[in-house]
Amino acid sequence: MDEVVKKVAALGLPGVILVITIATTGLTGAAALIAALAFLGGPAGMLGGIAVLGLTSLISNALAKVILESFLISIYSQRRQTEPHTKLLKEIDFLLLFDLNLKERLKATVKTYTANIAKEVMVILENVPGMTRAHHRDFISSHPIMRLRDGTVVRTWKNPVGVDHVFLGDRNDRMIYGGFVGWIHSEGLQQALTRIRRDFT
Repeated sequence: MDEVVKKVAALGLPGVILVITIATTGLTGAAALIAALAFLGGPAGMLGGIAVLGLTSLISNALAKVILESFLISIYSQRRQTEPHTKLLKEIDFLLLFDLNLKERLKATVKTYTANIAKEVMVILENVPGMTRAHHRDFISSHPIMRLRDGTVVRTWKNPVGVDHVFLGDRNDRMIYGGFVGWIHSEGLQQALTRIRRDFT
């Protein structure tokens, strides 16, 4: 079951559409696939969707064992680890589901993962060589450079002598973390910021 979830999650929205189509159309095998292949194929149409044919029997077997809700929750639990939560929430709104409460439960699944993002980012920043805690008075001088999936804002500032500072602010623009590195460690901070943008926005 876990292996099927990982494979469908890797397909993103097309995989979710395929699962919903197979589960809700009442069609079986080829009929359910024909209804979903246009979505799966993207610009390549049905031929592009043929690449996922091997997954259909796995999905059918998985759906026979669990209800659609559990399967979709497992898929979004997997995807929330690597994809921006704003994208996933919009995607869930787009899904054609008869049970509107299911959409809310899927959104809650995505949002749950964001609870520890600020803490994880703090750990990354703390592990930058030479990182030293910054004073809160410098927070006001910083400028936002990115917003994380949980709403935390990453801010940076270079003081008059060129020392790089980084801050995290909450949704109410209050400082929750501040640090700075000397010139020699500026590259390490930039690498950390690149990682944070890649993994948490």
